[in-house]
Amino acid sequence: MDSFSKFTQNVSTSWSPFAAKVGRSLTQYKQLASEKLTTTAEVTELPSDYLELEQRFEAVRQTHQTLARLAKAYVAPPTTFDMQALQQQFTTLTTKIGGGKQTEEQMRAVKEAEEAAAAREASNTYQHAIARASLDVSEKVGLEEPLGAALFKFGSIEEKVGNEKIKQDKLVGTKFVQPLVDTLEGSIAMAQNARKQVGAARLSLDAAKGAFKNAHGDKVDGARREVEGAEDHFVTVVEEAMKLMRAVVESPENLRHLVAFVNAQLAFHRESSALLADLAPELEEILVTQEALYRHEQH
Repeated sequence: MDSFSKFTQNVSTSWSPFAAKVGRSLTQYKQLASEKLTTTAEVTELPSDYLELEQRFEAVRQTHQTLARLAKAYVAPPTTFDMQALQQQFTTLTTKIGGGKQTEEQMRAVKEAEEAAAAREASNTYQHAIARASLDVSEKVGLEEPLGAALFKFGSIEEKVGNEKIKQDKLVGTKFVQPLVDTLEGSIAMAQNARKQVGAARLSLDAAKGAFKNAHGDKVDGARREVEGAEDHFVTVVEEAMKLMRAVVESPENLRHLVAFVNAQLAFHRESSALLADLAPELEEILVTQEALYRHEQH
């Protein structure tokens, strides 16, 4: 019997905080429903400086979300399959299935295919794709031909431009995208939660005010204390939310991340411009020579 009494006491002790939380939530829900269903409910106004700061915070939060999403797409590699590596792996797999035991040569072929796919994945940009296609065609056309020579020079430069693109993407990922995500999941998430706490505290305060207004007799003092406690809590959570939102809005890290993004882009375009500036006159020279030869052959 004593054991059962201790058990019920333990359950009661552990249940009380949960029951209190459910009670507060129910009170807030009733207050919210009352405000939505009637026009006579009294609503405590939030401080004007809080509302102004909340608008600024919301703009910063949405900017972080938008820029993080767009920047991820900006640095994402093209969604293409390495068909050559896949075909080689498929051939090796079918040989393995047909021949039973995998030979050392087959194992080596699988490893080479995996390494080739990894190498292409590491250089998976549109510039690298253009470079591979150009270099491949240049060999088929022949480097002694004007078009073959031009494609070889073009492909070689595009490969270097692709390498610069990878450098840029890595910098953007580490110095812009990841910091934005960290901020969204860190300080912005904390401020968002604080805003929710403000809303909940406001509903609790207005519910307490309504209960005090309708209290009679010996319940008046208790209802007044509920209002005073709810007011103190409301002021506390508003101040905390403002502190957290202000930390997000006024943080210099937002500008630091933007500067890092711009510098990464600037370095990429500067190096790419220099490479293409050297390539353009060489291609123009080949073009002029080819046009002269073509006109001569026509006559």
